[in-house]
Amino acid sequence: MRPVLVVEDHPLVAEATGRLLSRHGDDLMTVFCGTAAQTISALDSPPAEWFRIFLDLDVPGAYGLTLAREIRERRLAARCCVVSAFDRRDYIEKLEQWGFLGYIVKAVSVAEFTAALSLILDGSPYFPDAARNAPAASPARLTRRQTEILERIQAGLSSKQIANELDLVEGTVNNQVAAILQALDVGSRTHAVAKAIELGLLPMHPERETVATSGRDRR
Repeated sequence: MRPVLVVEDHPLVAEATGRLLSRHGDDLMTVFCGTAAQTISALDSPPAEWFRIFLDLDVPGAYGLTLAREIRERRLAARCCVVSAFDRRDYIEKLEQWGFLGYIVKAVSVAEFTAALSLILDGSPYFPDAARNAPAASPARLTRRQTEILERIQAGLSSKQIANELDLVEGTVNNQVAAILQALDVGSRTHAVAKAIELGLLPMHPERETVATSGRDRR
């Protein structure tokens, strides 16, 4: 049997992908995962030799290219095709650089999706030209104060604790947080931290002591 991992949290999309895969041979064994945690567990559990991986980037517990990085670290990029709603040139170019097998945008027609799926199963790369020729997304930018606040959010501090550390009013912190979410185009503090790490605006593993004392040192 050839094991195929499908990472998709939308039941209808997962079902449709499963039906398409079933047309490509009875020896394909499809495993579905709907969260980042389930995906990482599947990657690290037998069968470890996945024939193909079809990866949705935006499942619960994942953000941006975080799951793609996990797959790359396990040396499975050459067997993985991203299937995403994100029609972004920067993502596509990065995944090509990392050696991924393909990138399918969910908005394509059923005929194009089916053809792309066949190419991937045959081991032929597939990347959309339209997205690669589109303008790149503008890089997100944060002010120094917003970065300071986001560092403390990453460390687990509340708005009140951040206000105390930085000698700010709590309402000012909340206004800055709202501006951060808008700048990063995310809907929660957790996603803001994840995206900032993805964009290189925050370190992956900050030292809490440094973050907690840096504001006081400037007083």
